[in-house]
Amino acid sequence: MVFEKGTSLRLPEVNVRNLRTNKSVVSNSFGVFVIEASIGDSLSFSKIGYAEAKTLISDLKDFYVELQSGIRLETVIIERKTKEAELNEAMRDYGKKGVYNGGSNKFGTYLASPATALYNLFGREAKNAKRFSRFLDSEKEQLQVDKVFSKDAVREITKLDDKDLDSFMRIYRPSPNMVANWQHYDFLEYVQRSLADFNKNGRPEGLTLPDIEVKTQEK
Repeated sequence: MVFEKGTSLRLPEVNVRNLRTNKSVVSNSFGVFVIEASIGDSLSFSKIGYAEAKTLISDLKDFYVELQSGIRLETVIIERKTKEAELNEAMRDYGKKGVYNGGSNKFGTYLASPATALYNLFGREAKNAKRFSRFLDSEKEQLQVDKVFSKDAVREITKLDDKDLDSFMRIYRPSPNMVANWQHYDFLEYVQRSLADFNKNGRPEGLTLPDIEVKTQEK
């Protein structure tokens, strides 16, 4: 019979396994189990939410086993933000500060607070917000390119290995304007045409950033 340690609660659906024969049974709704075993065999007891227990068979009499209840954690939901979501959240933070209204002042701003309206136009934080907005628009466009011209999709068509694939992705990365109206056929045709050009040119490595030598400054 199997109990929860320190209580009189009988545990059903406990997996009982003979470690010598590898045969296993499951305890019933009353915590009772019957398993074929010989003196000297070891039995393993396991159940989700409880620590595993093992016991050595020293005789063939009925016996009971206690399982220690494990620590039960509350369910934690982890949400992963996309890069686009993080950028939009940063842009909303500027809006909460009242220094930027999507690129222009609202009409009510001029009437309610002329000083705020001027700050929205010429303030340093407002200028930073406008620059960030332009950066955000550019990043969104590049994210759309990444979705269409993904490494997995290009690899599936070209069958290139990692080194050649990286070079191909750098050289033939399409512009946001190109992918804006692409259908699957357009994407397929572009990759195949680019692959033919890539092979014709001997599979060049493409442009990479040069290594920069950093000299240690003497004190």
